[in-house]
Amino acid sequence: MPNESFVRSGREENADRAVLSAPALSTTPSQGAHGAVVELIDVGKVFGATTALSHVNLKVARGETVAIVGPSGSGKTTLLRCINFLVPYDSGRVYVNGQLVGYREERGRLVRDSEHNVNQVRKRIGMVFQRFNLFRHRTVLGNLLEGPLYVLRVPKREALTRAYEVLNMVGLADKVTAYPDQLSGGQQQRVAIARALCMQPEVMLFDEVTSALDPELVGEVLAVMRRLAQQGMTMIVVTHEMSFARDVADRVAFMEGGTIVVDQGAREFFTRPQTPRIESFLRRMSLA
Repeated sequence: MPNESFVRSGREENADRAVLSAPALSTTPSQGAHGAVVELIDVGKVFGATTALSHVNLKVARGETVAIVGPSGSGKTTLLRCINFLVPYDSGRVYVNGQLVGYREERGRLVRDSEHNVNQVRKRIGMVFQRFNLFRHRTVLGNLLEGPLYVLRVPKREALTRAYEVLNMVGLADKVTAYPDQLSGGQQQRVAIARALCMQPEVMLFDEVTSALDPELVGEVLAVMRRLAQQGMTMIVVTHEMSFARDVADRVAFMEGGTIVVDQGAREFFTRPQTPRIESFLRRMSLA
């Protein structure tokens, strides 16, 4: 598949609009009508002289859990951030539910979409980060109500009902009035997951959400994610927790050097590694 590269003209650069020449690719995802919630087509991203992503292709069906694994610096976090356009990609296309993310078609080219339109797509994508990023001055309930009330404009009664339901699901119904500083790291991360779920996303992105936790707190966060997978939430999970990837994920994508080297069923990935490099990676991770 030909690579697409962004080019700025002087006028467009002044307007801070990226332009993508796109005659070679369809403007619709190849499986958008067949249940693909997220699709990346030939996605690339460069930071200065460093290629973070190169020709990345990935499809995630509705209800699937896909684990993204690989060594540090392989592009896993950048991939997630391109999906919700926190990091604008430089080439290729990203679709969420068949809608192009970050760009729009204009006279046969793709141009940077408005921030308003990008935010409309982001509303449907939940993301949980390594750090909890909670509002320190708000209670647990206040954190959960912020998005539904002021972004989605949900009626307060409905937002409250949703918040209490999600807090029950993550096991924090007794922490409604607590502030983040009064919670353990695992509890704060569960609040972060609950906050994302209150937006009723169509896909959840998890970026190494247990990496900042003490080992004894990891299990409580993974238990919530396991429950979400069982309930059919579409999830893309960047993780070093190999047992979670093996037991919960439907598929595992192994990244190295900014590209997806292998994408296969979780059981096959762990029992029949396709390359000596992946076998070595799994051996080292199991020892760790």
